[in-house]
Amino acid sequence: MTSTKSKLLAGSLFTSIVLAASAASAQTPGERQPGPPPGQPPAATAVDELIVTGSRIRRNEYTSEAPLTVVTSESATLQGLVDTAQLLQTQPIASGSGQTNNMLTGFVVNGGPGVQTVSLRGLGDQRTLVLLDGRRLGPAGVRGTVGPVDLNVIPQSIIERIEILKDGASSIYGSDAVAGVVNFITKKRLDEGMLSIYASQPFDNGGEEYKVYGSWGKTFDRGFISASADYTRTNPLALRDRDFTACAEDRAYDPQTFQRLDHIDPLTNAPKCYNVLTNAAIAAVTYGGIFQYSVPGITYPGAAQGNNIATIMPGPAALGFVRAARAGQPATFPYANYDSPWYGRTTAISPSDRFTFFVNGGFNLTPGIELYGDLLLNRRESEQRAFQQIFPTVAGNNPNNPFIDNTGARIPMLPVIAVKSDGAQEVNYYRAVGGARGKLPDLPVVSGWDWDIFAQYSKSDAKYQVDYVPLDRLEAVTAFSTACNQAWITENPATCPAGGIPFFSRRVLGGTFTPEEADFLFEVAHGTTEYTQVALEGSITGDIMQLPAGPLSVAVGFHIRRDEIDDTPDEQEQIGNLYNQTAAGRTAGKDTVKELFAELSAPVFRGTRVGDFDMTVSGRLTDYDSYGSNSTYKLGFNWQVIPAFRIRGTHGTSYRAPALYELFLADQTGFLSQTAIDPCIRYENSSNQTLRTNCAASGVPEGYAGGGSGATIFTGGGIGRLEAETSKASTFGVILTPDFSTFDFSIALDYFDIEINEEVRRFGARNIITQCLLREFPNGPFCELFERDPTTDAILTVQNNFMNVANQVNRGLDLNMRYQQEFGFGTLTVDTEATWQFEDVTQLLGESEPEDFNGSTTESDFTAQVEARLQRGDWTAYVAVDIISKASDSDQEAFQFTDVHPSNVYGVGRPVYYKQFTEFQTYTHISVRKIQDKWTFWAGIRNLFDDDPPALSGNEGFRIGYGAIGPFDFRGRRAFIQIDRTF
Repeated sequence: MTSTKSKLLAGSLFTSIVLAASAASAQTPGERQPGPPPGQPPAATAVDELIVTGSRIRRNEYTSEAPLTVVTSESATLQGLVDTAQLLQTQPIASGSGQTNNMLTGFVVNGGPGVQTVSLRGLGDQRTLVLLDGRRLGPAGVRGTVGPVDLNVIPQSIIERIEILKDGASSIYGSDAVAGVVNFITKKRLDEGMLSIYASQPFDNGGEEYKVYGSWGKTFDRGFISASADYTRTNPLALRDRDFTACAEDRAYDPQTFQRLDHIDPLTNAPKCYNVLTNAAIAAVTYGGIFQYSVPGITYPGAAQGNNIATIMPGPAALGFVRAARAGQPATFPYANYDSPWYGRTTAISPSDRFTFFVNGGFNLTPGIELYGDLLLNRRESEQRAFQQIFPTVAGNNPNNPFIDNTGARIPMLPVIAVKSDGAQEVNYYRAVGGARGKLPDLPVVSGWDWDIFAQYSKSDAKYQVDYVPLDRLEAVTAFSTACNQAWITENPATCPAGGIPFFSRRVLGGTFTPEEADFLFEVAHGTTEYTQVALEGSITGDIMQLPAGPLSVAVGFHIRRDEIDDTPDEQEQIGNLYNQTAAGRTAGKDTVKELFAELSAPVFRGTRVGDFDMTVSGRLTDYDSYGSNSTYKLGFNWQVIPAFRIRGTHGTSYRAPALYELFLADQTGFLSQTAIDPCIRYENSSNQTLRTNCAASGVPEGYAGGGSGATIFTGGGIGRLEAETSKASTFGVILTPDFSTFDFSIALDYFDIEINEEVRRFGARNIITQCLLREFPNGPFCELFERDPTTDAILTVQNNFMNVANQVNRGLDLNMRYQQEFGFGTLTVDTEATWQFEDVTQLLGESEPEDFNGSTTESDFTAQVEARLQRGDWTAYVAVDIISKASDSDQEAFQFTDVHPSNVYGVGRPVYYKQFTEFQTYTHISVRKIQDKWTFWAGIRNLFDDDPPALSGNEGFRIGYGAIGPFDFRGRRAFIQIDRTF
């Protein structure tokens, strides 16, 4: 039976959608622009010679055949958002999918730690093109995977609006415009100055944001100049700052009664936190569970309940060790050491400082020629506070290993110790644009044509650092027979500490090291990354002839661009001397592209009984040094059937050239367990006869359990093998703009269908091995990419380089509505934007089974944003609601998940229910604005009802603590204030 609360939510949503019918008939649906500030006249219904994102042809009305959303700077401020990444990632076209931002401490992302990007429709940030004033931005970041545009470089204080083209546009802009285009439009021809301060303070401390910025402009007879300077500070939000991140509860339930099964920690009398295993020792062979020192005041179970250390190891028992966390022995889990202060200080939101300076201007050299340019300088200083575990194997006869069992055998042991593992980045970004534009001479055919030519240079110059433990030093103090073998320290020279390191003492297992030990064990690696982009582009546009329905317009041009990357990791990282961290070589390479493009716009008929009909066609020829040539096209139509009803649509192709890191990434190493990658583990139970036959032919015996150390996974670039990704995109939309006498209303509904072929990605270690065994064993191409140990049968290495391996399909609906009406008490405007996703299907190789991730916990199938604004004189009141649909992994065939799993934590193979879904979620934000002469005051509250992120159980990987990562708010309720002063 539906609850009263559910009915109220459903009714509220329905009412919001009905009321949110949007926009005056003169505006394009999807254009989320507010009314004019008090004291200013309303905007004209037609904008003369405006370039709309997605076209290079000047138009005399603000309409487009492709779906477009416009977000103004005023709307962003009313929402309390001064961070560009937050603003874009909360838009419905992005909020339903995973995004890269400063909440991903510990995750490996393109562009390195601290980067913030946008991925439209969840198709990847490398498939979303980002422009500034219609010109592409060069990438920024650290590490060898720099590629997507880092939104941290955007000069937000001088941004007038953001245009989001929700359609492929490679024929217009070139590579990367597969999922859509984000175009930041700056303010120009300012004639005043402004200073502004902003602060956002959560009601619970952590995650504060502060910003100070100013802008100034001067317009004169022959030109203009505008400048701005920003400083933005984001304070860290530590895991200990919020209940849902401070404790990684298992969130396990009985599948019949749905009662919580979580063990209760005897130290806290609360559900057990599985934050990080630490302050413990693990036997390298024979004995399961962990061994840890007893804590005074805790009553430990006896041997019958699993704590049998006194029987098997009387010596360590005498030192105070107990045995814990034994599979199938539930009484041993509550007191196991799964927490550390290093976990609590880890950042859920990493801190950063950003400094931005931007200046643009233009000068009329002659009445028909304007020189223009802009300069952008940005510095990001960011850090991540994190931890890592060190768990080296200490030899059984090492003097610092006290573990001897009851037979007298010396047991190799692994101390498990959580230690600090912080990182930091400094990214300096420079971008300069210089060009000229004007009108061609009055010549036949090209009379009155406009021309534009510009050059652009951008460079990201970065350095980064990360804490690490030198592998050779760690091996020296865990070696056979000696407390520290000086001869083993060959890569990172240091003097052995006297007596080695007593890893199994209470002090060291607890994470406390003497200064001598710390100097020996802990170092900082330093690296540098440079990414340079140089471009030259020219175009002309105008009318080539007069058709019966109007002028035939055309734009033609060229584009030449060169990109170059050089990432140089620390020497110790290059030789693989960082314990338990990836090794990486120097990534260096460059690529050049030369392109020709053309666009044609033709009015087919005008003023007829069936209305007005326009068509556009565009094409682009591309030649890359790295892989060769490509061509793309796009067709579009815009049919105004009657003044109140319009139909629009597009169909075309796009492409994405392999990024430099996908081409030139030097071999990086990682590690995966045998059980994660080897399909031959217990292959006799498989129903696939081919797999059983080929595993046996590989020499793997029946019953093989996949023991031993993990496999080394190498990742590298695909230069010489990679082709460009290609895609087809279609949109079809209807627009209603009825002419009501008392209010304005418009609605746009657009269907989208995007299909990407030959996606560049890493195929995956397990996929590589499986394809070898099932397709062309033993001489197929996949079989050459991994090596199996003929003695132990374990996988030793896998080459998981970038390849063209995948196809992806994304389909759905976009809805935009606007309602605006004047009342006696003021003007009410309600905007609604929503995205329904019907499919998000990925297929690895042509013969594999397609996997639909739509509706999973990282791919919500419905997201929306409703904004209401009441304007009365100098006052504006504002409320917005972000809506995210329920999502679940339980029914996802792609994951083959069931929400009931056998668990040895709560008994021997006991069935346990795990929560693998996120509830329907809304976030409400309110604000008010007051204009007083040259002052403007803004104040509001984000996440008004202090809604926590949904909880996920411990078997779900994409969570922090037990809070789901994604479009969900981790800061909680927070107040913000902004004060502007013009002069």
